[in-house]
Amino acid sequence: MLLIGLTGGIATGKSTVSNIFSSEPHSLPVIDADSLAHSVILPGTPAYRKILKNFLSTTPGLLHDPETDPNPSPLGPSINRKVLGRRVFGTSEANKRDIKILNGIVHPAVRWAIFRGIVYYWLRGHWAVVLDIPLLFESRLDVYCGVSLLVGLEPELQLERLLKRDAFLTRDDGEKRIASQMPLDKKIGFADVVIWNNDSEEELKKEIGLFVGRYKRRRPWIWTFIMQTFWPATAVVIAWRLLGNFLKRRRLDAKAAKQQ
Repeated sequence: MLLIGLTGGIATGKSTVSNIFSSEPHSLPVIDADSLAHSVILPGTPAYRKILKNFLSTTPGLLHDPETDPNPSPLGPSINRKVLGRRVFGTSEANKRDIKILNGIVHPAVRWAIFRGIVYYWLRGHWAVVLDIPLLFESRLDVYCGVSLLVGLEPELQLERLLKRDAFLTRDDGEKRIASQMPLDKKIGFADVVIWNNDSEEELKKEIGLFVGRYKRRRPWIWTFIMQTFWPATAVVIAWRLLGNFLKRRRLDAKAAKQQ
């Protein structure tokens, strides 16, 4: 089964691409890391307790008021993601420290949820699954993907779409959120395929159609059957691909380090 690692900066149109993948005529299953990140920090989860331990005492308003909580739970008030976002997003040393702590809490829980989803779709016989992961390269999860697909967008257009989508953000907030992510040029260096989302959605659909057709032709049904039936062969193929991806990522990391 092909793992398609889908990524892109905030407000670049990743969700639109994800919807195109999951809709006809492609109908590919999508594992959304953002949705999983929401679920793993709900009240009562281990990640929820760790976030409160690290941020509650120093972050006013971190928890929703029980009377206006959009996600009421008998296990406690939910985390106010907007407040948490203002705490961790930015370019200061404090921001960098806090986002590192938060990622260290959330990422392991999300990885485990992603793994369960992959196994589920593999057992159901899908030829490919899309992993919608905003921090694909930052978390090094691209190593586990058969192909990484980056959705690109011109910076000014990205900020414009972000402020339109999240009206509660100021321009300064939007710039900080974009700046807190890996720069676009660095992501391009890591990506196997880049699709630009500067034009219409129809043009985007055409690009996704070409991408799916190209990779589907490389995986006929007999290959999927063999991978599901002969587990020793599956293990060998997975190990070989992981080794190749690891070595590739190490080369790219070394190249990026030299350019800095």
